[in-house]
Amino acid sequence: MIKSIVSWGLLILLFCSSCQHQSRNRAVVHGKLADAKGLTLVLQELDTKEIHSMDSIVADPSGEFNFIPVILESGFWLIKAPTGKILVLPLNAGDKVELTGSARDFPDNVIVNGPQDAMLLNEFYRFTRKNEREVDSLEMLLIDRQDSAAYFELTQKVDSSFRQIWERQRSSEMAFIAKNPHSLASLIVLNYSFGMSPVLSPEKDFVYYQKLESTLYRQFPENKHVKFHHQRVLEFQRKASIRRQQTPAH
Repeated sequence: MIKSIVSWGLLILLFCSSCQHQSRNRAVVHGKLADAKGLTLVLQELDTKEIHSMDSIVADPSGEFNFIPVILESGFWLIKAPTGKILVLPLNAGDKVELTGSARDFPDNVIVNGPQDAMLLNEFYRFTRKNEREVDSLEMLLIDRQDSAAYFELTQKVDSSFRQIWERQRSSEMAFIAKNPHSLASLIVLNYSFGMSPVLSPEKDFVYYQKLESTLYRQFPENKHVKFHHQRVLEFQRKASIRRQQTPAH
């Protein structure tokens, strides 16, 4: 009888220890958004090569919802709306994130409060979506005026505006990485595609790839996203070395 009681006691202790450990490995994402009543949101984890759907929830009548994912290592999580648009959140175990604002045109009107990385990345996305809306407006202008007699002059003006927006986006991304080289959020910024093209490329902007590799790999050598970036940088360097060897000397 005593052995049985001891065994049950050990099982309870092990169960409680397991629950506490799992609790420490969780993050909390709490949202309360206007216009979100009945909205189905999906929580996904961004892996190095694919996206995994992990949970889904329907916002209550007040637009409130909670996601409490288990975080095994620092990484990137997505909240996806029925439109297919996503909100990207860098999450660590123990993080608490508050989402407020409105679900209208999700996630344009969502404000993120919580860890610095999450807020910084949200600011970057808000700035970027503003640039993207300007590009969309210019494209619509070209479509609307395609039969105009002054269409050629208009294309030149629009092309100049495109270049200004593109350079503004480039400057923003370079400044983000320069200010936050120890932040995992910088990996998202580095790999962001504006339209169909990446803004920063290893051919033209390798210094930023290398900067993140050198800082993040020292800080998070076992993180899957950092290891993936580390391998990419090594591959870029290997290919660059081969090109130099194949280039004839003058």
